[in-house]
Amino acid sequence: IRTHALCTIGMILMLGASPSLFAAPTNASSASDLSIWRLPPAPSVKDTPLVGLGRQLFFDPRLTGNDAISCAQCHLPGLEYSDGRPRPMPQQLTLGRNTIALINVGYRKTFFWDGRADSLTAAITAHLAESGSSASEHPGHAIVANVSALGGYRRAFARVFHAQQITVQEISQALAAYLQTLSERDTPFDRWINGDTHALSDEAKQGFEIFTSKGGCVRCHTPPYFSDSHFHNIGINSIDPGRYEVTGKADDRGAFRTPDLRQVARTAPYMHNGSLATLADVIDFYNKGGDRLDPSNELKPIGLNAKEQHALLMFLYALTNEHPPTEPFPVLPASGEMPQ
Repeated sequence: IRTHALCTIGMILMLGASPSLFAAPTNASSASDLSIWRLPPAPSVKDTPLVGLGRQLFFDPRLTGNDAISCAQCHLPGLEYSDGRPRPMPQQLTLGRNTIALINVGYRKTFFWDGRADSLTAAITAHLAESGSSASEHPGHAIVANVSALGGYRRAFARVFHAQQITVQEISQALAAYLQTLSERDTPFDRWINGDTHALSDEAKQGFEIFTSKGGCVRCHTPPYFSDSHFHNIGINSIDPGRYEVTGKADDRGAFRTPDLRQVARTAPYMHNGSLATLADVIDFYNKGGDRLDPSNELKPIGLNAKEQHALLMFLYALTNEHPPTEPFPVLPASGEMPQ
């Protein structure tokens, strides 16, 4: 095993769409209404045998059959389950886009940059098919064969699913159960909206006001998840067709999913292609109105001065807690062992 961690499944930041293009959510334009930003209870997933099985699969490089690449090598716990690269590692270049962070993934309604999956299990199944199959194979066949070859996994799947054969759907269910436990809701911002008046600095509070008013960020980063789960062209000026690849609609060309922002300070670089290295770069990009050479760009210049940009930056930092998540490396089954 070559890593104790997990990679990013890519993030774009949408910090300020044109006010004329998107209707702000009810009451969201006022920084005084904090209750709408409180996350609902975390998905109720206890540390069951299914979760334990998913954790093992997540860290196990044998999933892909080459003993080199596990989910954990592209989704690192210390980076909010992202990878810190503009694009995936060389072995995964076919995936093409910046790795999206998995923290709080259980709250999401759409998945992948282009939204080609509408549930976590479906997203995992699609990813396994892309990662573990050739064009001539049944989707996920190679990964099912790799897992089924290990006696410890065969017995664990039989115990959890009461079935004699392992399927890609069962592997996806186990991984989804584990990923739903990756929840973080104790940021300075979360503490502030729950009553701790000292959790944010005055500058960060000013940044929140800018986020919900002049900056226009809230029009796409809506409460409580900091994402509207929709798709927008923000003028990155890349050749990637984005959502168009899924829908075939001309209006979706170059459009990508709005990422959620909790823990955003640890998920650099940003945008679907990882083209912006820092949050300050992202704010500058939106402040200028994106790439104005792109005729489909939905953004317009915001006009924040240097002080306002810095306040907005301090607010974004307040969406990240002080300590990165940690995850103990699980004991993996040998070919004849029961998983722990």
